[in-house]
Amino acid sequence: MANPPKIPVSSASIPPAANPQTANTLQDQITLALLSNGGIARIQTALRQRLDEAGWSEALREYVTQLFRSGECATYFEALEKVRAKVRLEGRDENVELAGELAVPVAAAEGGVEAVRRELEGVCVLEKRREGA
Repeated sequence: MANPPKIPVSSASIPPAANPQTANTLQDQITLALLSNGGIARIQTALRQRLDEAGWSEALREYVTQLFRSGECATYFEALEKVRAKVRLEGRDENVELAGELAVPVAAAEGGVEAVRRELEGVCVLEKRREGA
């Protein structure tokens, strides 16, 4: 089976903010291509693996368990809100040594970015920006 053609993406094809309709079309094309070729699943798997390796998934599990056992949360949605708030708050700490247990580890984030880049290269033709353009 032949590979589908790649989506051309250049600075010229990125529309101005005044035309969000075209931006959605390009994003939709890329999303559809990634869904069709399994790229989204590979990105999710790579990020999950990196988070697991860093111990983040276990720290999250322990934190959520503590929320329910302590009575601080009674529903999934309450726990989800607490987790989101904690991840946002801790993720702002620029000193990695002091970042909280639920801050996404730098290595995991970098692994996720690399997985996204790899998958985008598989479905897009990325044109380099010309000097002065």
